[in-house]
Amino acid sequence: MSYLLNRVAFTIGSVDIYWYGIIIAVAIAVAFGLSFALLKAKGLNNDLPIDLFLAIVPLGIICARLFSVLFDSGSSILDFFKFRQGGMSIIGAVIGGVIGLTILCLIKKYNFLKVADVIVPVLILAQAIGRWGNYANGEVYGIATVSESLQFFPMSVFVNGEWHLALFFYECVLNLIGFALLMILYFKTKKAGICTATYLVYYGVIRSILESLRDEQYILKWGNVPVSQLVSVLFIIAGIAIFIYLIVYNNKSKGRQNERK
Repeated sequence: MSYLLNRVAFTIGSVDIYWYGIIIAVAIAVAFGLSFALLKAKGLNNDLPIDLFLAIVPLGIICARLFSVLFDSGSSILDFFKFRQGGMSIIGAVIGGVIGLTILCLIKKYNFLKVADVIVPVLILAQAIGRWGNYANGEVYGIATVSESLQFFPMSVFVNGEWHLALFFYECVLNLIGFALLMILYFKTKKAGICTATYLVYYGVIRSILESLRDEQYILKWGNVPVSQLVSVLFIIAGIAIFIYLIVYNNKSKGRQNERK
């Protein structure tokens, strides 16, 4: 494998510390720190990031690993604790995060969409950073690049003797664009749910397209169904459903206000 970065960052005794783990830890730390600033801007509880961290991160990690071992043809549930062999799904992490957030909101009586609006901008930023962990691991690349005009980084990466589409880089850039969009919406809109719906549609479209360009070995499947692509489509549907709900709810609210007049 020819890559620009060695997988191992450093070694402590006989234990190798991988860049993948370091990058994921940095992504979580950045998201956690930025969430405080977003909460302050909306006047929300300053303790909320700690609640979110405790509710979302553990379940996100568990579901990211579980999603990977369940739908990777080369793994099984028995491989769950073999973290050092790799295998974490961002889609699974998002699902775990939604479960954790739902539980937190039920216990603490938080408004789900209002809190989710705080999470999605920092989430997509963390996803952009985390994709560089895939780069360090030499994984999650696309189909072989046949045209010599495309055989250069960052358009492609050279892996195992041939060039492949650099999907990790494409998603990183698109996620950063999504982060900028969500930050604008977060500060410009007051309606809870707009950022969440936008994230679901935007990221769902990105993943559903990029999944079709992946190298076959990195496509997680449920039978013959590419499960990450399926879930991405469900994200889009869920986002559209939230938009419809917000429009209907807004119209009903205006109707009640007009009746009072």
